[in-house]
Amino acid sequence: MRFSDTLSSLIANEKDWTAVIGEDWSQGRATFGGMVAALGNEAMRRLVPAERQLRSLETIFVGPALAGSVRIQAEILRTGKAVTIASARLWSEEQIAATFTGVYGLPRRAAIAIAPPAASAVRSEDFLEPPFSGLQPAFAQHFGQRWAAGSHPFAGSRLSLSTTFVRHKDGVALTESHVVALVDCIPSVVLQMMSTPAPSSSLTWTVQFLKHDYSFAPEAWWRIDAEVDSAGQGYACESSVLFDPTGAPAALSRQMVAVFG
Repeated sequence: MRFSDTLSSLIANEKDWTAVIGEDWSQGRATFGGMVAALGNEAMRRLVPAERQLRSLETIFVGPALAGSVRIQAEILRTGKAVTIASARLWSEEQIAATFTGVYGLPRRAAIAIAPPAASAVRSEDFLEPPFSGLQPAFAQHFGQRWAAGSHPFAGSRLSLSTTFVRHKDGVALTESHVVALVDCIPSVVLQMMSTPAPSSSLTWTVQFLKHDYSFAPEAWWRIDAEVDSAGQGYACESSVLFDPTGAPAALSRQMVAVFG
């Protein structure tokens, strides 16, 4: 089931929305977090005018979202002259699985403009796309990945950062929800530092959008530079920057990950 097909399955009911998630989007026993966040954004988007661009999306993963039908409730918390703040909840098998807060804003005239540095001159064509492996979660088949730095999970690496080129295999025009999922498609960096397999789960995840250009060809490579900021007592804090195919910074991401091992 393609990413765009899952988004298209979102249907409005009397008081909420429902969507259908395929088994091929599984990440262990739960659904890939990027898909969960994208569906939350899509539901809130039904209430927010398109000209108000997604500035920040905060997701708290409360429990596992399972394959099958999910229910989403969304509401507007406040609408100002430039900014709308919305919230949503996603339910799976009548259990709350995730909560979302979306900040959508019109462009404003500002005297200060600061952007993170552009991506360094590392080209995606210098690296091979690794073949899909049964050791990867099911959802990985929907993304292309090329590692430029870092290693595969549980490699026992001393490196606490990674550089990965990524893209959707959807084959349709990108949307902001496609990019939400793209930011989350790589393994947690802390896993490459572990020597033995152990489950992990994202607890919180915040994405801040710097650019809103989704006009790139579906097969174009984006890039994620990620690193572990801190780790201990079974939790890791990670941050990353998503660069668009031109090398311009497009989004900032930060998450807390629980590691059970």
